[in-house]
Amino acid sequence: MRCWLLCLVLLLFVGCSSDTAVPCPWQDPPTLSLDLRVTMDRTEVGLLQPVMVTVDRYRKDGIEVSFVPVVSDKLFVTKDSKTSEERRYGDGWWQRTTLILLPIDGPGELKIPPFSAETVALEGDVAQVATTPEQVLAVTTNLAPEHGAEIEAPGDPFPTPPGYLWYFVALGLVLLLFGIMYWVRSRKQRRSHPLVVKVPAHIKALRELLRWKDAPRTTPVDIDAFYVGVSHVLRVYLEDRFGLHAPERTTEEFLHDLDGSTQLVRDHGQDLRRFLSQCDLVKFAKFVPTDADHQMTYGLAESFIESTRIDRAAATPPELPGAQPPNRERGA
Repeated sequence: MRCWLLCLVLLLFVGCSSDTAVPCPWQDPPTLSLDLRVTMDRTEVGLLQPVMVTVDRYRKDGIEVSFVPVVSDKLFVTKDSKTSEERRYGDGWWQRTTLILLPIDGPGELKIPPFSAETVALEGDVAQVATTPEQVLAVTTNLAPEHGAEIEAPGDPFPTPPGYLWYFVALGLVLLLFGIMYWVRSRKQRRSHPLVVKVPAHIKALRELLRWKDAPRTTPVDIDAFYVGVSHVLRVYLEDRFGLHAPERTTEEFLHDLDGSTQLVRDHGQDLRRFLSQCDLVKFAKFVPTDADHQMTYGLAESFIESTRIDRAAATPPELPGAQPPNRERGA
């Protein structure tokens, strides 16, 4: 009988033995399905000095437990955390978690919140919860006693800026605001008034005329379109270059107003008459011109534009193809 009692004592001693100085928190196996115990190796510690917190957890056979022992990182720094393997104890299992904490707030009292463990309940069952009491740790100052409870700093670590500095800050913000407003307004003005480069009248006319140079002229419709297009190019050029309202007027009206135009236009009046008459014959008299007539009509329009372009206005205009020299009275 004594031998069995000795064996039972040895089993209890081995089951409750630990690799730390903290004794086993249970003298006998707990009757509950889940239990938690917490101890601290000290209740008073200096700032940033380690304190060891031991959390023991017991569960019976066949019960799964959810348990994560953590503390707030706003009060403590967890320097180390160790969890031992589960050990057989009675009809259940015992496991120990050791936390090394460094208090970062103080001096004063710091509270370690309760630890909580919960059983993993099957569907339809109610989970069981075990919690530890709140632990209070006194954090003391690391200053020597001769310095007293308080120590006077050599100066304000963040000195208050002088009052006039805020005026400069406010002035800078106002100037920055006005600068942003001016920049935004100038961008809007640039967008509303885009840069437009005016193309000279002779450049536009020569570009449009070039489209008709190799245009098909095999059918009556093609021929009519060719003469209408070339005539329109020259009439628009006369309006853009000299202010003559040629596109809106008939040939007779335009020739009547030709005498009142500039000398540069009157010098080519005979060729203009030939050109417009040729176009009218095709458009209204159903005249069928030859390929030579096409080339002559195109050449008259091109030569007139080249002779009267604004960058050559000061020079003596060259003679147009088939043009007759203007009659001038010679002086004595």
